[in-house]
Amino acid sequence: MYTDILILANLATRPQHGYEIKKSVEQVVGGEINLNNGALYPALRRFEQMGAIEREVERQQGKPDRHIYHLTALGHELLRDLLCEFPPEVARRMSEFFVRVSFFELLEPPERLAILDARRAFLLGALALHERIRAKVAAERLPFPLHAQQVLRFQEGQTRAELAWVESLARDVAPTSAELD
Repeated sequence: MYTDILILANLATRPQHGYEIKKSVEQVVGGEINLNNGALYPALRRFEQMGAIEREVERQQGKPDRHIYHLTALGHELLRDLLCEFPPEVARRMSEFFVRVSFFELLEPPERLAILDARRAFLLGALALHERIRAKVAAERLPFPLHAQQVLRFQEGQTRAELAWVESLARDVAPTSAELD
């Protein structure tokens, strides 16, 4: 789902051709996600058939035609819907979360907070799972190899760091009392 968001969100900034979209995606997500032609062009055709984007053919002398894609009003609506759709099974995927945060400027504060709340719930659940694992190992005196313990500690550290970041983002996007009046 995040590839659809990346394509539409990049077209929301300005009309682009396929290669520009691919390069824009890499910039937005810091090179963590590569958008290949096998995903990009079928998605562009699907969005064009839906009416979410329009294609303009730009003739080039001595080169193949260039196809420039523009986001339509329907495309803007679809993008907003995709950004806001963040059920628990999607909230557990880091890439889905990072892509949504990357485009927070396209959302209102309550929509941003809903995304952060969903990710927070997943992270708290992960920490609770780690606690249950530790409790079961202790209660049943199960073997817990040293490296498995290290992995669990590392995961907990990552989860706590991300949770702190999510809390920081929530403070940044929460409307102040002056804004609510």
